[in-house]
Amino acid sequence: MNVQRWMSVRFFLFFMGWGIFLPYWTGYLVDGKNLSIEQASVIMSIGLLMRGLSTITLYPMMKKTASDLRVLQWVSAAAFLLACSYIPAQGYMPLLIITALFNFFFPMLMPALDATAGSLTQHSQLRYAKARSFGSIGFICMVLIISMLSGAFGDQLFLGGMIVILAIFTALTWTKAPDSVRLAPAATTERPSFKKLFQVRHFPLILLLAILLQGAHAAYYNYGYLYLQELGVSKYYIGMIINVSVLFEIMLFTYADRLFKKWTPGMMFALAAAGSTARWCIIYFFPNVELFIVSQLFHSLSFALAHYAFMRFITANVPTNYLPSAQGLYATFAQSFATALMTFFSTYLYTMSMQAAFLGMIVFTIPAFFIAFYIGRKQLSSTEKHA
Repeated sequence: MNVQRWMSVRFFLFFMGWGIFLPYWTGYLVDGKNLSIEQASVIMSIGLLMRGLSTITLYPMMKKTASDLRVLQWVSAAAFLLACSYIPAQGYMPLLIITALFNFFFPMLMPALDATAGSLTQHSQLRYAKARSFGSIGFICMVLIISMLSGAFGDQLFLGGMIVILAIFTALTWTKAPDSVRLAPAATTERPSFKKLFQVRHFPLILLLAILLQGAHAAYYNYGYLYLQELGVSKYYIGMIINVSVLFEIMLFTYADRLFKKWTPGMMFALAAAGSTARWCIIYFFPNVELFIVSQLFHSLSFALAHYAFMRFITANVPTNYLPSAQGLYATFAQSFATALMTFFSTYLYTMSMQAAFLGMIVFTIPAFFIAFYIGRKQLSSTEKHA
């Protein structure tokens, strides 16, 4: 079986759904379900907390006894049913409950896919960056589709697209899969503990860097779409502008193995932090569409390079049976809890001015730069000693 194609297809489909959920779901709750911006922001923040809770509780519990494939089957089925439950839902409380539960299951597919890819990288020569680039392509395809069709079909297109994608993804989990993803953990396999994981050299600081840099996207994820609307950009062109960032993300994932072959994870994180700081400063100091598009170029550093650096670090330094735990911590704290907390912070700043919510993110990216630079120098020195 071609594991490269198998993994690429799953990344592609999941990130098509993510291309609806990440940039448009707050807008869907506002325009499609008639909630206020404040109500939708609170719901999405609670959703982020639920997302973090699932990846640190249910996901590790499932991984103790279930195979990678079984996790994908159960979680995708639950996400599909919850997406369907949006159809009759109206009002703040029903939408809060459904969105909280949807956040509990749907984003769990991300660490499940990354952990599966990490295992295949170690045992089946999967090229992670190349497979992950298909996820970015899926994201950009969906944003383009939404941009072209939302004007004709309205905001309900967001929900319809999500239901269709999850139906296809769930169906594919029951088709032929690589043998390694079908295997449940052996009873004799050492059960990973967080204590031993944190004893891996530099892992605590690498996780902290991921938390600071991924969480710093909170303002962009929650208010990028609404911010562009405030600038007078039509829905069609909003999708185009969002896709600029993903195009450069694809380019980085495509060439990352070649470009950063000799870079340490710490130095990659330092470059990501510098790019992230520049990105949010540009949006604050130049509140216009043209410079917002320029700032999108830095997404390849602020998000993609930070993600790649974390994945490369754990693939090289964390034992296979600890990869799900490492991914769970990353998804919980870097992509969930940190983003949720920074969303509350950015919401407060957003009520003061649109640009302030973005500038506030440098409170996290500047310290990340100095921490990453310190780790990078340590890792470089260690590499030279063993050369």
